[in-house]
Amino acid sequence: MRSEDGSTIILTIGFAAVALALVFVGVAATSLYVEHKRLLALADSLAATAAESFSIDEVVLLADGSVRPVLDDARVRRSARDALAQNGQGELSGVVIDDAVTTDGRSAEVTLSSDWHPPMLTVFVSAGLRIEATASARSVFW
Repeated sequence: MRSEDGSTIILTIGFAAVALALVFVGVAATSLYVEHKRLLALADSLAATAAESFSIDEVVLLADGSVRPVLDDARVRRSARDALAQNGQGELSGVVIDDAVTTDGRSAEVTLSSDWHPPMLTVFVSAGLRIEATASARSVFW
């Protein structure tokens, strides 16, 4: 009969390596999710600010007697840029306003991108990604 001493140690080491790899990937995935949510919240904040960037002179009276503000792309871009400069990018790194436009003259749509780096560098996860988030907001004038 052969000696089987040590065969469970190899199996235990293999399972530990797989478990450790799963933990590293799980931590990285969670970090990416949280970072994307932060970027989305920032894009939402900038879009809301840009949607309310009209002046009273830019409100038009419609045929049905209602009023509505009119936005333009330049004002939306400037408002988003100014709000980002004033409020900062929080814990995000490398935030860039990729696009800030109005599609219908009432809504502002802001697209941001930023750098994401995993909390632990391993062979299982890349060194980082560029993530993107888009949010829109509509101006309301009562």
